[in-house]
Amino acid sequence: MIRNTHIRIAAAAISFLMAASTVAPAFATTLKITGSTTLQPLATQWASAFHKTHSSISVNVYGGGSGTGIKDAGSGTADIGMSSRELTQAEKDSGLVPFAVARDAVVIVVNPANKYLISGRATIEKIFRGQITNWRQLGKALPNHAIVLVGRTGASGTYSFFKEKFLRNLYKQSSRTKTYASNGLVRSAVARDKYAIGYLSMAYDNASVKALRIDGHVPTKANAVSGAYPYVRSLYFVTKGTRTGDAKTFMDWCLTAAAQKIASVEYIPVH
Repeated sequence: MIRNTHIRIAAAAISFLMAASTVAPAFATTLKITGSTTLQPLATQWASAFHKTHSSISVNVYGGGSGTGIKDAGSGTADIGMSSRELTQAEKDSGLVPFAVARDAVVIVVNPANKYLISGRATIEKIFRGQITNWRQLGKALPNHAIVLVGRTGASGTYSFFKEKFLRNLYKQSSRTKTYASNGLVRSAVARDKYAIGYLSMAYDNASVKALRIDGHVPTKANAVSGAYPYVRSLYFVTKGTRTGDAKTFMDWCLTAAAQKIASVEYIPVH
């Protein structure tokens, strides 16, 4: 009787081990992605959709800004970095490879209570350089109150793009600028301060802020797609060396019709 019990226990153990070996591939790979908060929401949606058809690969997405994503990809801390700016030549020379997966636009936003509707690139430059410091300087109907500048930290790809397109890479944003580590935090800061002005990814534009026309260019997604709104950039996944293995599988999937359809809701597809 005891011998039969031992046999049954041994058989059960073998069955358990066989079952465990069968389900083990479900946890075969976990990819870590870090970086751009512009790309982070889309990458998170992609990770969830991808896992439904590639159950053996789990994809975890974290923010931190483009600088963090590029650094993590270079050091191997992350399998894939996210960047909302172009890589520098030095970064490319170090072995980092960019892979465009979507596009996005940068918009200038004010609080919805602000009556200021139209601006020009040159005016935005003067505001963020600190040459124009009071709203009254922009119109008699505007309040006699200091302009509150809101922007991104230096490691941000959105700041790099803003600096290139709106400050002509000649100037840094004013030291008066309140800087934040994500697009979401910039939006929240502008939404709660009626004297604020900031810049952020068009994907984060919603009713809590008001996007400005720039030199007559209306900041809508349709205009960004057509080129009528010119402040558009590419968004990248970044790897150390040529993408390989499960990282390649995921990145290639992000260019499929299904993945680009997901991108088209808030972003601009690459094709």
